[in-house]
Amino acid sequence: MNRWMKRIVTFASITSALALVPAGVAFAQDGTPQAAQHARQHKGGHRKGLVGAALKLESLTPDQRTQIEQLVSQRRAAAKPVRQADAQVLEVLAQQVFADRMDAQALAPSLAVERVAVAQERSIDVATLGQLHSILTPAQRAELVDKIEARMANGPRAAEGAKERGAWKGGGKLGLSEQQREQIKTNLQASRPATVDPQRGQMKAALESFRGDAFDASALARPADPGAREVRLTQAMLPVLTPNQRATYADMLKHRAEHETRAKKA
Repeated sequence: MNRWMKRIVTFASITSALALVPAGVAFAQDGTPQAAQHARQHKGGHRKGLVGAALKLESLTPDQRTQIEQLVSQRRAAAKPVRQADAQVLEVLAQQVFADRMDAQALAPSLAVERVAVAQERSIDVATLGQLHSILTPAQRAELVDKIEARMANGPRAAEGAKERGAWKGGGKLGLSEQQREQIKTNLQASRPATVDPQRGQMKAALESFRGDAFDASALARPADPGAREVRLTQAMLPVLTPNQRATYADMLKHRAEHETRAKKA
């Protein structure tokens, strides 16, 4: 993701104006991760979770490591169609930002394609999490959950620390004013969906189940909906930006689309 865009999304996350990513702890997007990098900084922290952290367990046998590396490869392959679909969404968004006009009908086909790809990706995630659970011993599963929970607990404090250090730096390349930032925050809050992801406590309970023999992989394999998030963020920003900022933002979206297209070919 373009580094300036990452700063914008990070700001939105820090202010809690929008839950830009789900609290899932299964996987990271291929090559980032929001993949992400969407905010993918936040996504990398939670969705990468089990599979990425499992490779860091010192107790893994060579055979276990090989099996988990195969799971990572499966996940990367499943993520490519999502990235391709997301690139299409970004392309349409860039065109609409250039025109200073959001068009839900024009966005609908690319968003529909992405939802299909996300659903297929989720089925792979469910199967992969179940395989990971079978590969690890009970002791390794407990150690892995402990590591993930510690990282989740430290997340809010780390985000606040980044804010205090001025990580966002006033909007970066867009040069957003304080007034613009506040208006974007307000717009995001107003557009918050009525239906939200399960609360943190529910996700923690699902993660805890990974320790035991009875494990429901579907409770953790909840992939993100990048296109819908990007549309919401753009809808919140577009009426606030100046003409020059809109042109810059559209260019950023186009570069992100090109990045996603290159990544899915890798």
